[in-house]
Amino acid sequence: MEKLRIWNEKSGNSFSIVPAHGSCLLNLQIGGKSIIEGFKTPAEVLANHWMKSALLAPFPNRLKGGTYEWEGKHYRFFMNDSVSQNALHGFLMHQKMEITEIDLTDSHAAVTCAYEYDRQVKGYPFPFYFEVTYTMKEPNTFEVKMSFRNRGAQAIPIGLGWHPYFQLDDHIDNQWLQMPPSQMIGLDEFMIPTGKRYDYNEFETLKKLNSTILDNCFALSDTSKPAEVILQNSSHRLRYWQETGEGKYNYLQVFTHPDRISVAIEPMTCNVDAFNNGDGLLEVVPGEALSVVCGVELERR
Repeated sequence: MEKLRIWNEKSGNSFSIVPAHGSCLLNLQIGGKSIIEGFKTPAEVLANHWMKSALLAPFPNRLKGGTYEWEGKHYRFFMNDSVSQNALHGFLMHQKMEITEIDLTDSHAAVTCAYEYDRQVKGYPFPFYFEVTYTMKEPNTFEVKMSFRNRGAQAIPIGLGWHPYFQLDDHIDNQWLQMPPSQMIGLDEFMIPTGKRYDYNEFETLKKLNSTILDNCFALSDTSKPAEVILQNSSHRLRYWQETGEGKYNYLQVFTHPDRISVAIEPMTCNVDAFNNGDGLLEVVPGEALSVVCGVELERR
């Protein structure tokens, strides 16, 4: 595997990816400060524990029993979540992508990687073209744009997401979190939606995380503007944002890693198990394309 690193010595901004392993983001620095908990060795990349910074497609989160029905036919994915016996996060994270463009200027640096899928996975026999563009904008902004195009002859289901773990220091308990207005998705013992939703305002204003444990999906209440999450410690303030609206990131997964050193803030275009419940599931007709963008800014306090 080859690692591609982009950096600006003057500003201290940099990021690294591994195109051959789903174009996974290994690290991200803004102003010389690392803000992503990523894989540190090739062995960790291959093991893919916790799916750090993985690009998620054709579905994010979980698929109940790995099965779904589409246009009257039944399909089955491999089950890679042994605890809940579900399929988890699709298969894009393992695919070899190719660098198609590198754009470097004084004000920004962008890398685009692409992948052509041609029915290799039995559970998803629908060809598509996928692109991801990572862009660093001076002085303190990083963006991730994912694009998807249906290359087949029938409409196909799709859900997109990203799985970054944000890390400001060695422990999250003393960090502060603020989330956008949302409803928490009710889940059963297998982490599959029950159909119920609950108003959630625990972090409607900045509040210390302390010992809070989160592994929850949230349906965003206001999809007329970008949704924002704030994570901050004593020295830095991280502002994460994601597009919302039709065909965009209208769901958010928040997961406090068990080691308590990072928080996963995950944009998703659909709900958990959307291939079965249809909640937020996107249907892309032949030749149609869609794109979604999220990003992060870091400032010193």
